[in-house]
Amino acid sequence: MADDTSSMNSAEYEKLTRLLVQRIASRVPVTTTRLEHDVVLPGRASAHQIDVLWEFTVKSGHAHRVIFECRRKGRSLEQNDALAFKGVVEEVGYQSMPTTGVMVHLTGFQLGARKIADTYGLIILEMRTPTDKDVSGRLMKINISMTGRVTVVKDVGMDVSALLSNALNEPVLNHALEIEEPSGSRVSVMDLLQDGELNPMSEPPTPLRRVTRRFEPPVVLMVSGQPAAEVRSISATVGEELADPFDRTVGGRERLAWMVKNALEGERAWFTHDGKVHVTDA
Repeated sequence: MADDTSSMNSAEYEKLTRLLVQRIASRVPVTTTRLEHDVVLPGRASAHQIDVLWEFTVKSGHAHRVIFECRRKGRSLEQNDALAFKGVVEEVGYQSMPTTGVMVHLTGFQLGARKIADTYGLIILEMRTPTDKDVSGRLMKINISMTGRVTVVKDVGMDVSALLSNALNEPVLNHALEIEEPSGSRVSVMDLLQDGELNPMSEPPTPLRRVTRRFEPPVVLMVSGQPAAEVRSISATVGEELADPFDRTVGGRERLAWMVKNALEGERAWFTHDGKVHVTDA
């Protein structure tokens, strides 16, 4: 299937209509029972070929049918076009489920076609590749650039007054260190060293500097929940460093694949290449 609606043949345009109807159907609170391309439906007087057929039930359980006529032509819809399709809708809807007719095309419509659509409840849609005019004045792309601030606590040193186990003989992760206070409560050593040392986010990052916490009397140092030593002080280099910059672009004109516009009311549905659907009032 071609990427540009203007270069599609009639069959490709009909199949694209079915694809986009399927995406819309997945977003609305109905249960699709039938969604097909190139269907023949019986009518009151004769059978009719339908480009795209969508049948569904609503929450109440009532069934409804939407038939699509796809016209990939370079001229506007005329009154006779709408009258002819109105007759098809009435034919296939005779003694059948409620049926709505939708005319899908590339270009605009004449006043006579609108009068027929307004009078008989037809829907006229433009379905095509968006133009620069379509997206003019719309937010199409967001550029995000961030640089994070990373808290640094390194080169931890201790003034040990007594060893309580051999836990400090092996490498220890910073987050495994706690202080058990005389009351029995425990405090993370990392939190203790950072407390009150870092600049608020409205100020520049905190320069690295040596920080010392002293304990009188000595407190118990815990490693992974187990007593390791009694310590008189703990020191570390504390501050902040800037992380690598992060840049990302969200959206962009090139992400748009197709646009469906309600030609009578102005609402639009925008379809991206990754399958997402965005709806705007106009």
